[in-house]
Amino acid sequence: MRVAAVVALLALAACQRDAKVAGHMVSDSAGVTLVTSTAPAWGASAEWQLDTVPLLSIGDASGEHPVLLVEVNGVRLLSDGRIAVVSGDAHAVLYFDAQGKSLGRSGRDGAGPGEFRGVHLVGNRGDSLLIWDANLDRATMLDPQGKVLRTFALASGDSATAPRYGFAPAAIFGDGSLLLAGRSGASTGDRSGLTRDTVPLRHAAANGILGRPIVAVPGSEAFVITTKKFVSRFERPFGRRTIIATHGVTTLVGTGDMDGVTGYDTTGRMTARYLIDRPRHLIPDSDINAIGQKQGEQVAQLPAEFASVLRRVLLETGLPSTLPTADQLVIDATGAIWLRDDVGPVLRDSMPQRWTVLDSTGTWLGSVSMPRRLEVHQITTDRVVGVWRDENDVEYVRVYRFKR
Repeated sequence: MRVAAVVALLALAACQRDAKVAGHMVSDSAGVTLVTSTAPAWGASAEWQLDTVPLLSIGDASGEHPVLLVEVNGVRLLSDGRIAVVSGDAHAVLYFDAQGKSLGRSGRDGAGPGEFRGVHLVGNRGDSLLIWDANLDRATMLDPQGKVLRTFALASGDSATAPRYGFAPAAIFGDGSLLLAGRSGASTGDRSGLTRDTVPLRHAAANGILGRPIVAVPGSEAFVITTKKFVSRFERPFGRRTIIATHGVTTLVGTGDMDGVTGYDTTGRMTARYLIDRPRHLIPDSDINAIGQKQGEQVAQLPAEFASVLRRVLLETGLPSTLPTADQLVIDATGAIWLRDDVGPVLRDSMPQRWTVLDSTGTWLGSVSMPRRLEVHQITTDRVVGVWRDENDVEYVRVYRFKR
């Protein structure tokens, strides 16, 4: 954590103004706002709700507008009602009208201008989309009609402070500049075991020119397994996850070390910490047994040397005793903060999702239920947009009406 952030936290001990409101307390000192909520403002009821039936579903190969979606890496509802779908399988951004009819595409497989080898939606500014191609280490900004506005690589910065695997765009700030995050990986020679890389966050101009460092945060927990012939990195079951989003010129980060998020400005100064004081849930024995069985089946199919190292690492580290806090962070069009409650890999797809909602000032409002197997990509003032997978993992882009 940067020195300025530490100093700001220490200053909270001598805060100049405290305010207690039912269920939460606000402290403000040295420009840092600390909000600690102990009860949801809504009480036991969910005051915001989604319709149970989607307004629009794209992806039914036998429907009125048949289309098969594969490897959807981003979705946005545009201001004119069109839907932009980033498809890794098509190497393109696909556009649909409000009824789900195809309007064409932007991009194709290749390395030239307007072509992609991999596509991932970083974010949008208005109806313009920023696409990151990790295979080409290149970013492309598309205008609302899908035409290329600019293409750029991330300019190299100070090699002494650059992460081992470089940076990738993580989000767009409100002014069009970029939030970059250090990439994680594993290579031969890394020590086998549980790891949690330090992830540097950095500001960059809209054209990719690196700016100043913002803050370094713990990455998501992972296992690294290294042998003479193999190296692999994979998510730790029930491990702490690092989630990042931007709103305006603020970066919001949750690391799972506490229930909530921390905000930083583009200079790296901590501006806010929004916390929820509630009990952590123990991991059910049934989930632990299910993960143990799955890991045993996976180990049995691996090469002997790799399996031996993996078995040793799993026995040495074990599993956490409590569920993580959140595994996804979305900021909606009003600035409200949505945190998807992490229930672990066993239950993640088998039950409706519960999202913890904080308002734009960090106050805990309550929880909103979402359909199971829905990955949320965008929340507007009255719509939730995401990718839903059926039992066969077929992907559908869905838009739900949302009532505040």
